[in-house]
Amino acid sequence: MNNQLNSLTAYPFQYLTDLLKEIKKDPKEIIGLHIGEPKGKAPTEAIEIINANSLSLSKYPTSSGEIKLREAYCNQLIERFDINNIDPNKHVLPLSGTREGIFAFIQSAIDVTKQSPKVLLPNPFYKIYEGAAIMAGAEPYYVNSIESEGFRPDLESIPEKVWEDCQIFIICSPSNPTGYCLSREEYEILLEKADRYNFFLCSDECYVDIYPSLSNPPLGLLDCEDISRKNSKSVVFHSLSKRSNLAGLRSGFICAEEEIIKRIALYRTYHGVTLSLPTQMASAWAWSDTNHVKENRIEYDKKYQTAISCLDATEQIIRPDGGFYIWLKLPCDDQEFAKSLYKNESILSLPGSYLGKENEGSNPGKGFLRLAVVHDIATIQKAFTAVNKTLLNFK
Repeated sequence: MNNQLNSLTAYPFQYLTDLLKEIKKDPKEIIGLHIGEPKGKAPTEAIEIINANSLSLSKYPTSSGEIKLREAYCNQLIERFDINNIDPNKHVLPLSGTREGIFAFIQSAIDVTKQSPKVLLPNPFYKIYEGAAIMAGAEPYYVNSIESEGFRPDLESIPEKVWEDCQIFIICSPSNPTGYCLSREEYEILLEKADRYNFFLCSDECYVDIYPSLSNPPLGLLDCEDISRKNSKSVVFHSLSKRSNLAGLRSGFICAEEEIIKRIALYRTYHGVTLSLPTQMASAWAWSDTNHVKENRIEYDKKYQTAISCLDATEQIIRPDGGFYIWLKLPCDDQEFAKSLYKNESILSLPGSYLGKENEGSNPGKGFLRLAVVHDIATIQKAFTAVNKTLLNFK
């Protein structure tokens, strides 16, 4: 078997399972705040479209996807971002969600014939980034987030030699888990670095459409980059999982310069992963409809208001600029807190240290808890009241 598999660490949820394995609970009593899975209803229209197109399951779908779907991608990007020069036949390609897409892109983009290939990623981070880098034969390099500055990535700390070895820089804005959103200045710095050092700037934007409904939307990489620019190194990933409550559909897309898309299309032809025709038709509707996305944002407003109102045992909680997590600072060890919360209150949460990496003498996720604000209002009130009670017990 591939020897790189030996370098992979357990996934965060496996660490959580190991932490809690001695505690026996009735599954009906458990409330899961540990996983970033939307609990809102999938749009009825998407389900109806899947059912109406079910007979097309007898047909092979193409890797490039139907033109109707690719046009929906482009129309959505034009409406959402400061972009107009985008071609459905050149700049976009369907993915089975951003998780699959990012992993596949990194496998196809890393050049192991070059010395010391590195993938730079924020710390703490979504663990797929690290695993994909390792399996591609690259070395992950962890860019710590600065707590005192809202968890922005410490770009200034990166040595010159690391920039020179960088082949991919992964950004996630809004961040999973912190909710931090990159500024225009930070995007421009990274774009300049990508051009100068010739690396791919890979932007995971699966949370970019979840933000306070009365606020300006978070910037995306395409607000700062012309994707049709020759030699552009920008690669952007979008997904319906969070945006549209369609996590089980496994549907997203990649957007990049034409030559990059051609190379990814070649890789995916051999990889063999594509979207069924019913999935494509439902996805085309979901990318074209903005009403359900706006309604979703309003629901998250209510959910955050409820969750934050319950947390009066800690310093003031401020809703992040994007995403659907609360990145809660704890007065104690994060694993100890998560274990107590589960044992006494039947609430599953994710210790921040499982999402961070020991780097430069510290793990920037240690001492934090990631809590998903995704359930209905009554469940959120019950769960976050229990979190608050546990906080009081540790003070």
